[in-house]
Amino acid sequence: MKKIAVIGSISKDFVVTTEQIPNQGETVVGKRFRTFFGGKGANQAIALSRAGVEVFMLGAVGDDALGTDLIHNLEYHHIDCEMVSTLKDVSSGSAHIQIMNGDNRIVIVPGANDLISISDVEAHYEKLKQMDMVVLQNEIPMETICAVIDFCVKNQIPVLYNPAPAKEIPESYIDKVSYLTPNEHEFNILFQNQELSEVLRKYPNKLIVTLGDRGAIFYDGKNEIMVSAREIASIVDTTGAGDTFNGFLAKGIMDGGSIKQSVQLGNVAAGLAIQTEGAQDGIPIYEKVKALL
Repeated sequence: MKKIAVIGSISKDFVVTTEQIPNQGETVVGKRFRTFFGGKGANQAIALSRAGVEVFMLGAVGDDALGTDLIHNLEYHHIDCEMVSTLKDVSSGSAHIQIMNGDNRIVIVPGANDLISISDVEAHYEKLKQMDMVVLQNEIPMETICAVIDFCVKNQIPVLYNPAPAKEIPESYIDKVSYLTPNEHEFNILFQNQELSEVLRKYPNKLIVTLGDRGAIFYDGKNEIMVSAREIASIVDTTGAGDTFNGFLAKGIMDGGSIKQSVQLGNVAAGLAIQTEGAQDGIPIYEKVKALL
């Protein structure tokens, strides 16, 4: 079984649905309260695990009850947490979300996720050398991300980098990664005032841009390849769709599939994921995705 390390965020979402957003100093009564496990790193790790990959998580939680729950959740999904640190006197990552009429207001508290340092990663270099791929996102410090990419290049480990949430990234590091998977918004931040077709041609078989319900597009060295998404009758929650896509994309690549086949796998998995509430709850198992291809 292929081994993939996910280096990224681990957090929990606290979601209140209300008919009225309170003004400053005001108290209102909400309709519903739910909690969901999240963090883009954790979401992608669980997607990989359900896709049938051996997954190793590198991240951090706080020394609070939430941190214990976050680690137990990953272990429940058969993810190796030996490289997850518990930081003293620090809160675990969380997102506090108010939803009214389908619109939301979100306060993110990065907590331990924002303290994953280069030295934290260096402590696990020997284990990381055993990996067949490393998966990254943007919910940890940029200097740590760059250090991981440099390490992977030196040790010839492929990197799948999902640049979300959007940040500016040095072009030299875009050149170093094996696969870059922004959505349209993130693409526009990374490649300001540049045409999609122009940039796709600059990064053949590397840059894969997700386009929501239209699917995803890449350039194979000769042609632009548009891989359409399956039509979904009922969309319940799009949270985590991109994370599911990236997990199953990596699975397809690790299995030796072409970029097109791997994107198709990711599209189908993401389409299934958005039919269930929560970023992680709807992530399908590999057999269900394979049956629909």
